[in-house]
Amino acid sequence: MNQDERMYIIENQKVTIEREINGDKILDIGGGGEGVIGLCYGKNVVAIDPRKDELEEAPDGPLKIVMDARELSFLENSFDAVTSFFTLMYISKKEHEKVFNEIYNVLKKDGEFVLWDTIIPKYDGDGKDIFVIQLEIITPAKLLKTGYGVSRKDTEQDIEYFVKLGQKIGFNVIKREKQDQIFKIVFKK
Repeated sequence: MNQDERMYIIENQKVTIEREINGDKILDIGGGGEGVIGLCYGKNVVAIDPRKDELEEAPDGPLKIVMDARELSFLENSFDAVTSFFTLMYISKKEHEKVFNEIYNVLKKDGEFVLWDTIIPKYDGDGKDIFVIQLEIITPAKLLKTGYGVSRKDTEQDIEYFVKLGQKIGFNVIKREKQDQIFKIVFKK
């Protein structure tokens, strides 16, 4: 089976990023690559990514730091907001709770954690073991077309999975939106 035959593809998902994140200090988890949040909020953003090459690829504007979300090296209550734009799909599910705890610790009281991600169906052994999502991202700065891919094995997730995880950590869910195969959740500390 070639790589194309192994892909489970979700096509043409549209995401609109508006100027909706409040605060002067925004931490963007996984802010490398297209650096969508950094592109929209510029110098207000601290973009972290464990991969230096991904941060080098991201647009200028935010402060870029090589760092793993499982071990945030910031003081508690440092950020007004934290974002994760299609990043948690790349972090092992067994590490999600640790990441949520780290986010909770660095957020200020009443700070918001805004999470965008996708529904990844359970892998049923059908041979399509690579999950790919194609996105059209509409930002105030420009239109981006991109795709993200991960293994489907042990990566099943949906909006309820993240809602329950956030509540377990102590977040309140103040907004949840689902559109086709993608979703956005706004948590408040």
